[in-house]
Amino acid sequence: MSTVAVVGPPSAGVSSLAAVLAERLPDHVVVEGAGASEATGTCARAPDVVVVVASAVAPLAESDVDVIERAAAGADLVIAVVSKVDAHRRWRDVMAADRALLAHRDERYRAVPWVGVAAAPDLGAPDVDELVKSLVACLAAPDRLPSARRPRSPDALLVRAAIQRARLTLTYLVRRRCAEIGAELRAEAADLPRGGMARFSQEVRDAVADFCAELDSAMDEAIDGVALTTPPARSAGRSPQLPEPRPSSRRLETRLMLVLGGGFGLGVALTLSRVVTQLGPGSDLIGPLVGAAVGLLLTVWVVGIRGVLHDRALMDRWVGEVLLTVRSGAEETVARRVLDAEIALTRQLATHDGRPKLTGNHGKRRNSASESFL
Repeated sequence: MSTVAVVGPPSAGVSSLAAVLAERLPDHVVVEGAGASEATGTCARAPDVVVVVASAVAPLAESDVDVIERAAAGADLVIAVVSKVDAHRRWRDVMAADRALLAHRDERYRAVPWVGVAAAPDLGAPDVDELVKSLVACLAAPDRLPSARRPRSPDALLVRAAIQRARLTLTYLVRRRCAEIGAELRAEAADLPRGGMARFSQEVRDAVADFCAELDSAMDEAIDGVALTTPPARSAGRSPQLPEPRPSSRRLETRLMLVLGGGFGLGVALTLSRVVTQLGPGSDLIGPLVGAAVGLLLTVWVVGIRGVLHDRALMDRWVGEVLLTVRSGAEETVARRVLDAEIALTRQLATHDGRPKLTGNHGKRRNSASESFL
């Protein structure tokens, strides 16, 4: 009994096609997605045939191709289909675009057959006859490669486990370091002196740059410790574009503080002038002058303190926005690096008899990475 996995992006009609194929191929196991191991009850089986589903609505995106490549890399046979051809007349143009995209990603997709299907048409019966004929012919071919039926070697399982462990370690590192950096920067923002916004902004950017360098080093140690025949191709990472501090107009706030500070200063000035006037002869002229000077100084101090508090609150909000951007970008970078390693592993399993090798010091690197970050 062979296993047929139906994979594709969301809303491409994967569920409908899998249900129809399950009815038309009762002698085979049809699973939705790459879950052949769950359906067959063993973790050592890969699907015999992968049916890649692309919607006729629009060509595949790069993220869709990544999902398809991961699911189809370890399969003996791949058949690509364009679904919903009954509702879209230009499905052949979409098929040509998808064919070119997959062929550009990997040369082995150049020979993949393409079929148009309508698994759940609005009118009439499902149109999957050509796909069923292709599947039956492929599954009955005596010269099919048997690699998918061979159990994966212990080394392959160890490599895959190491990759998943690296994902967890790096994700935890990103979250922990972002929390620590945020606490440090917010503590500095709470003590920000007058006119220190420019210096603090540069400190934030320096902290982000140091974190990015630390993350790159950690990814090199955690992921590159797995020795594959073909080194993982690194996706082009994007440096995080930090948001600038939001400009704020303090004109109305300054006017309000001048009124409030002036009232406070005037009250202090009147009170102090009366106290000084009662000190003795000759203080009638000194009292108002001293009161006016002290009141003016208090007014300037109140307005200045309010400005400093405003700058501190502004920097605190900006730190939160920066950390949100950095964390999302770092998690995306980790996901890309892990995906690159998994793609390299599945390619090696498909082309090198499924036996990747672990470096002699991989366990040492893995333990050191876990100890340093966990």
